[in-house]
Formats: sequence, structure tokens, C-alpha cells
Amino acid sequence: MDFLKVLREDSNLAESFDRLFDFFLLDELTERDDAEGRCTFSLPGKAFARDGAGGEYHQLEDGSIGYMSSEGECGRIAESVDDLIHLLVYSICWHDYCDVSQYTDISTLEAYANERHDEISSYTEMDEWETVVQALDMTLDASVAAELQKFYDAAHRAPLYTCYFHEDDGTVTESQHLFF
Repeated sequence: MDFLKVLREDSNLAESFDRLFDFFLLDELTERDDAEGRCTFSLPGKAFARDGAGGEYHQLEDGSIGYMSSEGECGRIAESVDDLIHLLVYSICWHDYCDVSQYTDISTLEAYANERHDEISSYTEMDEWETVVQALDMTLDASVAAELQKFYDAAHRAPLYTCYFHEDDGTVTESQHLFF
């Protein structure tokens, strides 16, 4: 399914998707926010969505998806738009799953995924979530741990997606990685 097309064609679904996952889809691919020419990126790409805090989702030249936060974190988060949508939908808030120490083995990751998911779903409108999932023809019972493992693998695949900020004094500061 072309998830982005579905979201562009159904404004109510797009609004629900944004409300649940903080994902505002742009009308078309656009230049990335480069902080008035001060940011350069390790890989070519275009912005296609933003979040409410000023972060941007970038479609990279190989079809993978990068993310640049307004706080200076940058990295690849998915191998494709489909993987991104699955990550957004099943993790609900992927930013809450960036503790690298939890990705040591499958049982640790599953426990982490279940604990975080239970907490996040306690304050998420799950009826609206189910409506969005069904509208996108996705299953209601996917493995959060499996989606998180794909996220981790994409974020750590070479070449890494990185932003470089060019300071006024001529120094260059490399972005922080998404995982901590």
C-alpha cells in the first residue's frame, strides 16, 4: 500500500495520523531545513514530513528514511516509507525507544518494547489508533520488538546518516546520533 498517497488523499486520516504520531506530511518533497546553509548532510535527500517540535523526516536517495531533530540529533530510522509507517504506528512514539542498552538481545528488547508500549498506550487514544491502523489496512497485533529491531538496524547501517553544522568560527559540529 502507498501509505503516503493514502494519507495525502484522506485529510481526516492524515489529521488523526499527525495527532497520534506527530507526523505532518508535506504536500511534496522539499529541500531539507539546512539552517540557512549552515547544515550539510552525509547523504542526499529531501524532506517529506515534519513533527511538531521542528524535526524533519527525509527521504534519502536510496529510499531509506532519515530524521533530523530540532535538537541536533540525526540518523536513518527506516529502510523504506513502509518501514517508517510501521515504526510510527506500532511504537506510537519511536523517540521513546532510543536506549541502545535495551537492544542487546531479543528478550531484553521484547521486555523493553512491552514496557514502553504499555506506558505509551496508557495515555494514547487507542480507539483512534485502531481506526487509523484499520484504515491503513495494517494488523492490530504486530510485534513492537520486531519493528524496533528494524529501526535499530537501519539507524546503525553504514553509511550513517549524519548532519554537520558549520559554526560561525569555521568549526564543524557533527550531529548527535538518535540512540543514546
